Amino acid sequence: MKTYRLRTQAHEELLQDLLVARGIGGGEEAAHFLEPSYERDSHDPFLLPDMAKAVERILAAQKNAEHVAVWSDYDCDGIPGGVMLADFLRILGISVRHYIPHRHKEGYGLNKEGINELAEQGVTLIITIDLGTTEHENILYAKEKGIEVIVTDHHIVQMQDAKDASQLPSPAEGGVGVSVQHLSHPAFALINPKRPDSQYPFDGLCGAGVAWKLVQAILVKHRPEGFSEGQEKWYLDLVGIATLCDMVPLVDENRMLARFGLRVMRRDRRAGLSALLKLLRIKPETLTEDDIGFMIGPRINAASRMDSPDVAARLLAAKEDEEGAELARQLNKINDERKGVVAATVKEINKRLLGTDLRESPLIVMGNPNWRPGVLGLVASSLVDAHGKTVFLWGREGGEVIRGSCRSDGVVNVVSLMSLANISLRGAGDIFEHFGGHHASGGFSVAEEKVHELSARLNSAYMLAEHERDTEQEIIIDRQSVLAELPFALRALEQLAPFGVGNERPLFIFSNVSVTNVRTFGKANDHLELSLEQNGAHTAGIAFFSTPASFQKTVGAGERADIVGHIERDWRGQPRIRIVDII
Repeated sequence: MKTYRLRTQAHEELLQDLLVARGIGGGEEAAHFLEPSYERDSHDPFLLPDMAKAVERILAAQKNAEHVAVWSDYDCDGIPGGVMLADFLRILGISVRHYIPHRHKEGYGLNKEGINELAEQGVTLIITIDLGTTEHENILYAKEKGIEVIVTDHHIVQMQDAKDASQLPSPAEGGVGVSVQHLSHPAFALINPKRPDSQYPFDGLCGAGVAWKLVQAILVKHRPEGFSEGQEKWYLDLVGIATLCDMVPLVDENRMLARFGLRVMRRDRRAGLSALLKLLRIKPETLTEDDIGFMIGPRINAASRMDSPDVAARLLAAKEDEEGAELARQLNKINDERKGVVAATVKEINKRLLGTDLRESPLIVMGNPNWRPGVLGLVASSLVDAHGKTVFLWGREGGEVIRGSCRSDGVVNVVSLMSLANISLRGAGDIFEHFGGHHASGGFSVAEEKVHELSARLNSAYMLAEHERDTEQEIIIDRQSVLAELPFALRALEQLAPFGVGNERPLFIFSNVSVTNVRTFGKANDHLELSLEQNGAHTAGIAFFSTPASFQKTVGAGERADIVGHIERDWRGQPRIRIVDII
């Protein structure tokens, strides 16, 4: 059951109301939020731990003509970040290889096979993007092979990394420049804003954002000949893609990076991205965060999900229009194949569910060694929508490793559930080798010999935690509005954009609206459009993958209802409502 509560309106003006709803006052605070500044909102990169020594090591690699590898994650944070850093290091004159592990053969993070390959190629320095904080064993292995590792990452530093707090020096001993060795970490440098000794004022950067700070820091110490002041800002399209796709909070420095990243992308300078936008019929000059999050990001991710992460990297790095166009076609084809795999897996699971009584279990827990772990998060989301249950799915990745994804029904905290499952059966030992995520979604790995216990352990944990469930879902509405206000609202929303985590798209309620027409559209007639009228003002209301029965109130033509939704532009640039609920 959903209930809606309207925020108190402190001002008459729409933009002021929405700022207040975000806890932003007037005057200078509002001005700073609405108009991010590159200079003002870029924090000093040398406040990040180990930044100074990392810069010195990279400049030494340049001087000594060393071979360097940029080892990035295979998602839409790591790939853009890796392309950016590799390209910049080449401008410095460094010989660079961008290494992206194969999701299904190598798995996440550093691995010995890849390190061996790089060692054979004469690499003496690895710089990681979006990984490495917990990779102690493989970093030690790299050291044995004569390779030093600089980690740039944003994942949480585990407490065991700082086993003895007394090892951390006092400010008098130079606390800002604490060496990573004090954290018992084998990397030459660990640049991570989430380190417990970090003095950096913002810990919400994505992986590519941390790598961007490394670029900034290098430029403070050494600007290559011919690389003019401010030229580095052209890399913000890659940083912006990662920031918008990686679910980091779009506040503070991230808001600036996302805003300027979109501005660079709209200039349409990157051949591969330009070709992909053309293929998807997206106008660069009107590109939005939704286009990045729902069209570009999934295609970058599809590359690794379907075995070809290098296609996405090559697309973002492409210099020539012809190469960009060919890679855009390849990437779009890979994404279509990904859609087919997801649909086939959903169909297989639904067929298996036909033989079960879904009322018997509060969860859907299922797996198959032949399923691709890379697509299971998408499959789980589809099953949550179809069945209204929290879903855990697993497949095989990287040899004998069982990996999976989970999605919440909106009530269950999947990370808390996995944590409880590890201890839910006394004396049984941990079920998960690794797990993480947040309230709504997560990932996990399980030893193959224990995967048969997974369903029982999760269901046991669910029963223990059942008293904590809150079946009443309260949703905050930012503002009451009327249809006549839509054109002005669009202009106000563009000032507040980009939207995402920490700066959610405002939710409006339009009361006593007339529904003049109801129609479904799409190949499968699975999308809904309502024609809406209020006091002479008209607009469309749209809901994808919905029917008139999808909401709390089912309406037909000639009826009135309260419409809850977001305001957006349609393909012609006209305002419309993206319907969230009808009440």
